Amino acid sequence: MVFKRRNKRTALKKFREFFLPEKGWRRALEYLSHRIRRLPDTPHRIALGLGCGVLASFTPFFGLHFLVGALLAYIVRANIIAAILGTFFGNPITFPFMGAISIRIGEVILGKVIDPGGTIINNSLIRETDLTSFGILKDFLLEVYSENFIPYALGGLICGLLMAFIIYFLSKPLIFTYQRRKRRRNEK
Repeated sequence: MVFKRRNKRTALKKFREFFLPEKGWRRALEYLSHRIRRLPDTPHRIALGLGCGVLASFTPFFGLHFLVGALLAYIVRANIIAAILGTFFGNPITFPFMGAISIRIGEVILGKVIDPGGTIINNSLIRETDLTSFGILKDFLLEVYSENFIPYALGGLICGLLMAFIIYFLSKPLIFTYQRRKRRRNEK
């Protein structure tokens, strides 16, 4: 094969390069910017696709961000490749910050009071727990769902929409200018 590696990477090296690219983060970001600039579509659709990808990366559906971003882009008729590239906004460095902010905003919206010590006081009614194993599992899953997933989803939707609008309005003029300069350069 033409594009195969001469020396195969070990599992440890693959894991390390997932968090720290071999050529560095700067090169990885440059590659993404080149991919975005070469997309053959209107600036509106490319910027909208980037916004869909950023919105998808704020959802609590870890591992499915590519699919969520592509689905959102398909629904609003944006560029799907740009949406997939936009999901790289969420990465191992940004996920802790995105998650913490999203959960905190979701808790505030849902009316959970946070005392100065950092513990959460829920305003909901306290339920009695079953002593059967299924009842305990059910209560545990309901608690995790209501305590973490719902605030994350709600806060992530709000933060994601805000960031998607910011990314859209910042990237659209940049993409338009780049495509116009490229067209002029090719006409000469």
